[in-house]
Amino acid sequence: MAEFLSKAEQKPDHPDRKTGYERILNDPPPPWFVDLYPGGDGIGFMHKMARHAVTFHDRGQQVLMVSFDNIANVNDRSFAREPWGWKFFRDQSYSHMGIFARTKAWYRDREIIDYMEARAAEGFFSKFDKVVFTGSSMGAFGALVFAPLAPNANVIAFNPQSTLDARLVPWEERYKFGQVQDWDLPYGDAAQSVSDIGKAYVIYDHFFDPDRTHAHRLTGPNVILLKSWFSNHFAAPMLRKIDLLKPVMLGGIDGTLDEQTFYSMFRARRSLPWYMRGLGERAEAKGHEALLGPARARFRKLRRAEKEQQAEEPADVAESAQP
Repeated sequence: MAEFLSKAEQKPDHPDRKTGYERILNDPPPPWFVDLYPGGDGIGFMHKMARHAVTFHDRGQQVLMVSFDNIANVNDRSFAREPWGWKFFRDQSYSHMGIFARTKAWYRDREIIDYMEARAAEGFFSKFDKVVFTGSSMGAFGALVFAPLAPNANVIAFNPQSTLDARLVPWEERYKFGQVQDWDLPYGDAAQSVSDIGKAYVIYDHFFDPDRTHAHRLTGPNVILLKSWFSNHFAAPMLRKIDLLKPVMLGGIDGTLDEQTFYSMFRARRSLPWYMRGLGERAEAKGHEALLGPARARFRKLRRAEKEQQAEEPADVAESAQP
């Protein structure tokens, strides 16, 4: 266990020094475990490897979601940890394979590669009418490179890296712990794999240089680049703030999402303080301060209108709008 812990985590009094048994005694069980433990009502399995784990919830053959952890989840050793997107996929009654990562290795590991290839070879993915791979950042990379294992699978990728192979992206200066992995292993470049999948929805901030450069490596008639301006590396959280994450996911899953639909919905960003801050910072950086006055006046007007609408909205309607 120590090889996965930081120096602080290796101290005897650090909570991550607890054994797995101690965690089970002290932490509440995650809902996915309540489904899958021997007395649970769910159907599926959990497969544990040295540096990865996989859960599968069988909710029918119509839709299978395959999600991948991002680096924010890697250090979570709590018993309550959930696979990426679990609640949403449960609420939609989708079957769900969740890939957990214990290291920031960008899935450059033979154990997870062998596991995914074995599931494809046995026909696991072909059992489902529709398969969609998804994730954010490191998880989006995993979704893009492994999706060809499920023919015609769609991908919904938030802020993906196309690769961290320094020979291909020497300009990438983030994620040193990912760059030192074995990039000679297969499934190492999303720019190569993207041609072998169904639709690839790539959501990213066009003004955030590293993510834009990665996104522009992903080309082809099946690639749909969707710009979430001023979200930085947090496209999914911004979409959630304006109640668009659910409709974007649903549109990507059924394949109906397109640029016109996305940008029409994304107009909701105009009343979001996060967006206004980003717009202001860019205007100041480009020397366009004179344009900020009208933009801020428009923002305040939209905010007032939004608050008035919320005040007039019946309580039952407001509650039903929540995802």
